[in-house]
Amino acid sequence: MRSKIRLHIQRMVANLFEGAFSSYLNATRGIELDELRQYQPGDEFRAIDWKATARTGVLHVRLKLVDKRTNIFFLIDRSGSKKFGSTNFTKEDIQSSIISILVQSATETGNLVSFITFTDRIEKYLPPQSGQKESIRIAENIMYDRNKGILTDINCAFEFLNGMQFTPSLVFVLSDFLAPFNYEKSLKSLVKKHDVIPVIISDIREETLPKTRGFVAIKDLETQSVKYLDLSKGLFANSQHFNLFSKLNLDYLTLMTDQNEEQWTRALSDFFDKRMRRRSRIKR
Repeated sequence: MRSKIRLHIQRMVANLFEGAFSSYLNATRGIELDELRQYQPGDEFRAIDWKATARTGVLHVRLKLVDKRTNIFFLIDRSGSKKFGSTNFTKEDIQSSIISILVQSATETGNLVSFITFTDRIEKYLPPQSGQKESIRIAENIMYDRNKGILTDINCAFEFLNGMQFTPSLVFVLSDFLAPFNYEKSLKSLVKKHDVIPVIISDIREETLPKTRGFVAIKDLETQSVKYLDLSKGLFANSQHFNLFSKLNLDYLTLMTDQNEEQWTRALSDFFDKRMRRRSRIKR
C-alpha cells in the first residue's frame, strides 16, 4: 500500500514538470519502471525491452517516470481543535500518521520536504531539505512542539507560502478547516503556483449528533468557551471550504477519527488512484 503511495507521489512530481501524469522518459534513465508498451517511431533504441520483445515477438519499450525532484510542503494546522477526538483517535493522531506516510514516500526518491505549522499565526517554518531519516525525525518531533497560539487562521499559512519564491511544488494542507473563511483569495493565488491537496481531518461528532431531545454542554478547545447545544436541532454544516475546493477544481481527501491507520493509508492510496484516473480522462 505504501509503495503505491510512493509511486503516486512520483507521478505527481513528474506532472509538475511535464504537465501530465503520464509523462515518461523513454530511456534507460529515470526513477522507476512504470509499464511496457509496443515500440513507436521515434522511441529510443536503448528503451527497447528485449525480454518482452522475445516473449511477444513484437518490439516493446520500457517507459520510466521522469526523473525530477521537487519541493513538497506540509502545511500543518496545530490549533487547539486538533486535540479533539470522540473515538479512539484524535485529529492530531491522524496528522502524525499521514505526515509520516507521506514524508517517507516523498523522500525515498530524493524530493525535498518542508514543514509549515500554524495556528492563528505561523508557529514554525522548516525550509526544504533532503534526507529520509532526518525528515522523518523532524516530522515526528514537530507534532510535539509547543505552540504560541490555539486559534486557527488558515489564511496566514497560505499567505506565508505565497510570499516565497519556489518552483511549482506539491502542497499538502492538513486541517479540519474549522476556521474563519478568510482564505479564498490566498488559496486562489497558491493554486496558480502549486499543486495543492487539502487533507480534511474530521470527527463524526462535528458532523452529526445523537437524535434525541435535550441539551449538551461542549467546550471549545480553541476559545475555551462553554456552549450548550440543542440536540433536537442537530448541527449546522459548514460547507464553504468544500464549495471553494470545487470552484478551484481541487482534489481533496477527508479522513475521520473513527478510522484506524490501515484505513487512513488505504483512503490515501485510493484517493491518489482516483485522482490520477480523473486527471488522465481530462487530458484525453
